[in-house]
Amino acid sequence: MIKLIFTTLLSAYSVLASHSLLANEIPPESEKYHALDELYSQTMEFLKQKVDQKLIEPQIQLKKLNPRIQLPRCQTELQFIDRTPTKLAGRTTIGIKCQQPSWQTFVSAYIDGKLSVVITTQGILKQAVIESEDVKIAAVHYKSVPNDALISLENAIGMRAKKSISAGTVLTLRTLQAPFLVFRNQPVSILTNIGSIEVRSKGVALEDGVEHQRIDIKNSSSQRIIKGIVVAPNTVVVP
Repeated sequence: MIKLIFTTLLSAYSVLASHSLLANEIPPESEKYHALDELYSQTMEFLKQKVDQKLIEPQIQLKKLNPRIQLPRCQTELQFIDRTPTKLAGRTTIGIKCQQPSWQTFVSAYIDGKLSVVITTQGILKQAVIESEDVKIAAVHYKSVPNDALISLENAIGMRAKKSISAGTVLTLRTLQAPFLVFRNQPVSILTNIGSIEVRSKGVALEDGVEHQRIDIKNSSSQRIIKGIVVAPNTVVVP
């Protein structure tokens, strides 16, 4: 009788031990594969870091993957690959890559929000120089922001308008041009190098000129018309 009880207990112990080993060797389904919600959360965090302090009032929407997809749990850190790193808003695609085991998937996203850009506070006439009171920084929906929009007031103030600009307009590089350093019919200093000696004379500009532009000038002494390169306000160099 004692032998029978001992044999029964030994058999039960063997079964339990066997089940315990199997439980350790075969993880549950929830641990074998990545939960899709986990991937969405990490993708969202990646995108939030991308637009942080660059996009105002950002809103991010992710397109869900097929719920039946099964991605083996990655044994290494997941890599997030941005196909359009310079694009802050609109439609984009983020790649999620695992090295071990090797797999890759893609999550589509739509990012909405506003960008901080330079806009005009009042109408500006053609060829007028942009003053500090003419512009300000404002938040504008990304769809209304041109690719070459200015984002710094320093890059706008002092420039000239190529055409008339209405109030509330986003300023762009193509609507502005460099300020004149030399003005038509105004006196200029003419610098000429003769060997190691710099000779300075007086003249009159025959046209407006921006920095590095070659313009016609008249030497006040000889009355000759010569070519000079604008190097500074009211100053040209004759090569």
